[in-house]
Amino acid sequence: MYSFPLPYLSFLVYFHENHDYFECHEVLEEYWKEKTDQSRDSVWVGLIQAAVSLYHHRRGNLSGAQKLAGKALKIFKKRKDELTALGIDSETFINQFTHRLQEIKAGTSFTDMTIPFADQKVVQQYRHFLESGALSLESDPNYLYNKHLVRDRSQVLAAREQSLRERRKLLPTMDPPANP
Repeated sequence: MYSFPLPYLSFLVYFHENHDYFECHEVLEEYWKEKTDQSRDSVWVGLIQAAVSLYHHRRGNLSGAQKLAGKALKIFKKRKDELTALGIDSETFINQFTHRLQEIKAGTSFTDMTIPFADQKVVQQYRHFLESGALSLESDPNYLYNKHLVRDRSQVLAAREQSLRERRKLLPTMDPPANP
């Protein structure tokens, strides 16, 4: 029924309907980790970074917003064809996001944005997915503003700790040589 990945359609619903940029990041990051080669410059990473940039901008973290917007733009410029394959009007979107980066640099107040589409197929699928009721959309602005503070991070912290333990095993020991 859907030719676009459901996490991408979820991303679009969260992005456009309730502007839950944090959840945009969550659904695409999971997809990127599980279903791709995890390339750091994939179109998925660009979309994740764009959403997180907007989340930071809304919260007033202009430094974080600027850093991620710049990274996202580099990916978008490199991956124009992939943006187009996702139904996005890549030229307009890149121009729009370039303008957003300039607004962030100038300290302009946050406003929501939309992703411009060039392919009505993605719009139809996104709308159909929205109407299916598969997602629950939070509308409390205070919750959306501070979502990162109230989520359960136990799995993330456990994975970081495991990764740190594994890296420590790979590092050569720095013990001084034994005295002969």
